[in-house]
Amino acid sequence: MYQNYTIGQTEFVLNYNYDLPQNHVARLISDFVDSIPQDVLLEDSVAATGRPSLHPAIMLKILLFAYARQTYSGRKIEMMLDENLPMRWLAYDYTYSYHTINNFRRSQHASKLIKHAFVYFTMVLKDHGLIQNHAVFIDGTKVEADANKYSFTW
Repeated sequence: MYQNYTIGQTEFVLNYNYDLPQNHVARLISDFVDSIPQDVLLEDSVAATGRPSLHPAIMLKILLFAYARQTYSGRKIEMMLDENLPMRWLAYDYTYSYHTINNFRRSQHASKLIKHAFVYFTMVLKDHGLIQNHAVFIDGTKVEADANKYSFTW
């Protein structure tokens, strides 16, 4: 017995009703962005004419997941939207062009949104007791892959 096989099939339906594991980074990013207050996410001045803009939460989810996977190029992020199933899950199965992604990254609203998201993320970590507020600093140690006595700085 063989599976149903039709060459003259007029459409090819893909089922994206898959579920990510609870501890998958895409689900964690989605839960975090959904927990950000809407007044921080939404911009006050939205254009009255033209095509409706994308919701900033979707674009922020896409960017955070791409950055978590160490992908920073707009074209590579667009390729991830086409090929990566967790990225498609985050974007609700829509694909956006690299131009749209880069326009969002360049916008003033995105830079403010990322700063607010960082502050909100820090507050969430403090509320869960994962970090304390008394000592915040950046370590200046730099060790390169080809370490010699001139590449190590304090």
